[in-house]
Amino acid sequence: MNGKANKFLDLGTRVLSAIVMIVISVVAFWLGGYWAVGFIGLGAVVLLWEFHKMLRQKEVRGKIDLAIMGGSAVVSIYLTFSYGWIFGAAALIVGAAALYKSDHENWVWLSSGLLYIGASMTAMLMIFLSPEHGLFDVFWVVLIVALTDIGGYFAGRIIGGPKLWPAISPKKTWAGTLGGWFLAIIAGVLLGWFGPEPVMRSLVISFVIAIASQLGDLLESWLKRQKDVKDSSDIIPGHGGLMDRLDGVMAAALVFAFIQGLS
Repeated sequence: MNGKANKFLDLGTRVLSAIVMIVISVVAFWLGGYWAVGFIGLGAVVLLWEFHKMLRQKEVRGKIDLAIMGGSAVVSIYLTFSYGWIFGAAALIVGAAALYKSDHENWVWLSSGLLYIGASMTAMLMIFLSPEHGLFDVFWVVLIVALTDIGGYFAGRIIGGPKLWPAISPKKTWAGTLGGWFLAIIAGVLLGWFGPEPVMRSLVISFVIAIASQLGDLLESWLKRQKDVKDSSDIIPGHGGLMDRLDGVMAAALVFAFIQGLS
C-alpha cells in the first residue's frame, strides 16, 4: 500500500502547478494580441535561459551568448507577429550566426538550442495567429500534450513493465507510452465531434501530436543526460523547469504548424 502511495507523492504539487500554468496561459491567449505575443516571448526567454544554464557557461562570453539568444527569439516572435514567419526565421538564423565562435562544439549546442526553442515558440504563435480557429488550435495542441503526459504518468506508475528507452529516460515505460496514446486518440475523437475538424482528421492529427510530444520529452531527457542535470531548473514546484513542462509542447507545436502549413 505504501509502495503504491509513494508513486504518487508528487501528484498534488504537480496538479497545483499545472493549474496555475493553465490559468495564466488561458488568460494570455484569451486576451490575444500583444498579450499573447509577450507571453510567448517571455516563455522563449525563460526556456533559453534554462538551456543556457544547462550548458554551464558562466564567463562573460556566456552572458553575451544568452543575451543574443534571448534577443533573437524575442525579435523573431515580434517579426512573425508583425510581418510573417519568414522574417521571424531570418532573425533566428542571424542570431545563430552571431553565436559563432572558435569553440565549434559549444557553438553547435548554442545555435541548435536557439533554433529549436525559437522555432517552436514561433510555431506556437503561428498556430495562434491562424485566421480560421487559432485559439482552438492552441487549445488542441496543449490539451493533447497534457493528456499524453497524464496518460503516461498514470499508466506508467500503475502498470509499469518494460522500459521504453532506458538509456535515455529510465522511468518511461511502454505502458505509459500506450496510455498517453490512448487518451490522445479518445480526445481526438471527441474534438472531432464537437470541434471544427472532421473526426478522422482530428483523430490522426491528435495521434501525431501525441507522438511528437513524447519525442520532444525524450529529446529533453537526452539533453539532460548529455549535460548531467536532473531538471532544466527548479522554478516550477513538482515539475522542475519550464522546459521540463513544455518539452512536449515545443515539439508538438512544430509538427502541428507544419501540418497546418500543408493544409
